Amino acid sequence: MYVGGDFTEYNGTAVTRVARLNSNGTVDTAFATGTGFNKTVYSIVPVGDGTGDVYVGGAFTSYNGRPANDFVRLHADGTIDTNFVTGAGFNNLVRSIALAGDGTGDLYVGGAFTNYNGIPANDLIRLHAGGLADLTFPTDPGFTNTVLSIVPVGDGSGQLYVAGAFSTYKGTSAPGIVRLNASATVDQAFVTGTGFNDAVYKVMPAGDGTGKLYVGGAFTSYKGTTTKNLVRLTANGTFDPSFVTGTGFDNTVFSIALPGDGSEDLYVGGSFTRYNGTPANDAVRLNANGTVDPAFITGAGFNNTVLSIVPVGDGSGDIYVGGEFTQYQGIPIGRFVRLTSAGSLIR
Repeated sequence: MYVGGDFTEYNGTAVTRVARLNSNGTVDTAFATGTGFNKTVYSIVPVGDGTGDVYVGGAFTSYNGRPANDFVRLHADGTIDTNFVTGAGFNNLVRSIALAGDGTGDLYVGGAFTNYNGIPANDLIRLHAGGLADLTFPTDPGFTNTVLSIVPVGDGSGQLYVAGAFSTYKGTSAPGIVRLNASATVDQAFVTGTGFNDAVYKVMPAGDGTGKLYVGGAFTSYKGTTTKNLVRLTANGTFDPSFVTGTGFDNTVFSIALPGDGSEDLYVGGSFTRYNGTPANDAVRLNANGTVDPAFITGAGFNNTVLSIVPVGDGSGDIYVGGEFTQYQGIPIGRFVRLTSAGSLIR
C-alpha cells in the first residue's frame, strides 16, 4: 500500500511524506524515495496501466531534490517518470486525482490552483497521459474555491462528480458539488438547488448499480434541509429517503469507503465523536439504511481525526485507516492502522 501525508518517519525509518508498505506493515525498500517530498502529500493514485506507476499530488515543490510543483508521476521504484511532462506544474496545491477510466489514460486533477504549466485552470483540469492539458475539457473560468473530491460517474457517459469548498462553476451556482459532462459543461439533470452550506470533502458512489452516491463533509444542510455531514443522494440530486442519518455526525466527515466484502455497508471517518446520538470516535461502519453496524466495535475509538479509510481489498472487509490519531481503543498507534471488519486492531 502507498501512504502519503506530512510525516518524515515510519516505525523508526526515514520516509519523507510518502512510503510504500508491504502487506505485513514493513517499509518496501524497493520503492526508494530518497529525500522524498518537501511538503505535504494529499493524494496518491495508481496509474493502473500495468507499469506500477503512481500519480502523487500535494503542496510540495520538489521530490528527491528535483523540481515537482504539486504533482508528479513516479515509477514503481520511486524514480520520477520523465515521460510525464508537467513543465512548470501547478501554482498551488493538488488535493484530488482521479483516472478518467475511459480507456484514454487521461486523468482529472483538482485542488486550489489557478494555473497549470502556463494554462489557466481554476481548481480543475484534465490531463493526457503524457502530462499535456486536455483542451477539449475547457473548465475556464472554473471554480471559485478548492476542489476536494473528483469521482467519474463510471456509466460510460464520461461524466464526473466534482465536490469541494466552491460555490460556483463557470459563473453557475454549484454550492459544494456539481456533475459535469464530458465536455466540461454542467449536467442539468443533476439538480442540487441551493446545495450544501459548507465544504464537501468526499464523494463515493454507492456501488449498488443505482447511481446513488454518498456525500460527506463539513455541511449541516443540503437544499435547505438539515443533514449533518453525511447524505446519500439519488442520481438526479435528490435526497435518498431510504438512507436515514437522523441527527447525523457532530463534526466533519473526511472519508467514506465501501468495505468490499459484498455488503452494502460503508465506513465513515472524520473528526466526529457521535453519530445520530451514538458514540463514534472518528470512525464508524453504517448499514445501507443509515443505522450503525453494531458488529464493527470501535470502543473508545481514535483519539484524533481520521482522514482516510481504504479497504484492504482482499474480501475480508478489513480496512486501512490513516489520520492524526496516536491511539486506538487506548492503544498507542501512530497515525496508521489496519482494522478487521469487527473493529479489532491488527498489529
